[in-house]
Amino acid sequence: MTNHHAEISLSVEKSIIILKQLCKEPFEYRLSDLVRMTNINRTTLYRILNTFEEQGLVIKTQQNKVYKLGPMAYQMGSVYLSSFEFTDKIYPVLKKIAALSRESVGLAVREGDRIISLYEIEIDQPLKMNYRAGILYPMNRGCYGKCLMAYHDQKHVQEMLQEQKFEKLAKNTLTKPEDIIKEYERIRHNGYVISDEETYPYAVGVGIPIPNSNGDVKTCVAISFIKKGKHIKKINELLELLLEHKSEIIKYMV
Repeated sequence: MTNHHAEISLSVEKSIIILKQLCKEPFEYRLSDLVRMTNINRTTLYRILNTFEEQGLVIKTQQNKVYKLGPMAYQMGSVYLSSFEFTDKIYPVLKKIAALSRESVGLAVREGDRIISLYEIEIDQPLKMNYRAGILYPMNRGCYGKCLMAYHDQKHVQEMLQEQKFEKLAKNTLTKPEDIIKEYERIRHNGYVISDEETYPYAVGVGIPIPNSNGDVKTCVAISFIKKGKHIKKINELLELLLEHKSEIIKYMV
């Protein structure tokens, strides 16, 4: 590789690092924050951000001088979402489940080794879960990550687990690879996934794997709620609701 090509490659890598950072909460950053979080030279960072701004990938607010993703990023995300042939037909089903459960309902997919949510619906809850579509989820906690990694290639999954360290975010967060593997086995055996205070206190979820026409599981539908009272009974009721609609969802999968 020539020096020129190496410089271009490095510039592309830095650009990707910046975009990934802008995809993380709080989703808007001052230049000084981006310098600190990305370890990219201030001059280089400013130049890349200016290019992004010219192309609509990033916007800079005039009021507080922070950078955030722009309309071109939204357009790119919309193109990605439209690549899933089932999306227009699945959404009404998810909305119906949300109306019946009166809780948060979402759908996530596995793309390679990444878990990303495509839909998050909140209708009636006084306390919102505030989950966002387009968020990447980890493999050790939550319905999406655990369910979809449970049905991923397990030899590869074990290699991934050995390469990562997991932070204890809540009292039931799984951090040890052996415990995570056992949880995957439990999910495959039961045919559903439960997340109970793994990410936030009192946050509970139940989900089911959705196979495609080839029998591969790359989609998970889940319902989440804030725990209070007899939450085990509620988990069972929500699981039954998901299972009642499973065949309706599966028929739209390709």
